[in-house]
Amino acid sequence: MNRVFKHTLILLQALLISTRLHAETAPAQIAISPAMFELKIGSKPVYDSVRLKNLKKEPVTLKVEVYNWTLDEENKLQLLPPDPQSIDQWMMINPVNFTIEPGKEQVIRFSIRPRSTPSPGEHRAIIYFSEQPRQSEGDGVEMLFKIGVGIYGYADEIRHAGTLQRLQLDKASSTLHAEIQNNGNVHARLKGSYAIWKKGSFPGFKSMGSYTNWPPDKPKPEGFIASGDLNNTPVLAGKKRTIVTRLPLPNDKTGYMVTVSGTIDDAKVEKILQ
Repeated sequence: MNRVFKHTLILLQALLISTRLHAETAPAQIAISPAMFELKIGSKPVYDSVRLKNLKKEPVTLKVEVYNWTLDEENKLQLLPPDPQSIDQWMMINPVNFTIEPGKEQVIRFSIRPRSTPSPGEHRAIIYFSEQPRQSEGDGVEMLFKIGVGIYGYADEIRHAGTLQRLQLDKASSTLHAEIQNNGNVHARLKGSYAIWKKGSFPGFKSMGSYTNWPPDKPKPEGFIASGDLNNTPVLAGKKRTIVTRLPLPNDKTGYMVTVSGTIDDAKVEKILQ
């Protein structure tokens, strides 16, 4: 009898994800586009589609399921029962079971048809594509994947009110902690980048954009150590959360500084942390 192991990969973004929710690394098996939807919803139906491509060397059979969701206090995805205002109750998807041959693509179409007037603000769903076990013989190990695509639906009136309460550098754990309060009715994200510099070498925020995600094979500017994207996990409406970004800090705990440049709900964020 085959032993079947499930490996789950959640893509929302970051949900998920740029939409970054929590994602585990898995071997490339399915290419999916887009990884997240942000749609305006109202009295009229909304139509869209997801495109999947099979990167495996054998056919893959998938099952489609839709759920309501939230994020818990640890910023982890939590499935919720449906409610009258959750998008999972308003969605129709076709097909819901299908097989994709190696190297081929499948388009999955969906519609959102609210059964009642959507309340102002954000409505959410997640579409899961779950690989189904193959009928085969032997005692091998079969790795199955599960991909989640986040759906954000916005109904008027939308209110953006996310604020950065605190930004703290923790050198002991090589992390950056962003405390965000969201008083709006849609999710908020801290979007931007960080850069690590030797003390006294930072050229200023006006030139910081050109150093973001510096190619590893290109010589570094003097004093420049590393850079990367901030963790932009969403903070849902009415919530206060701390979003943690891991940093490649040098072993020297005193001879560098961390600069942060970004936005939250269109408010500019520029910080120097030492």
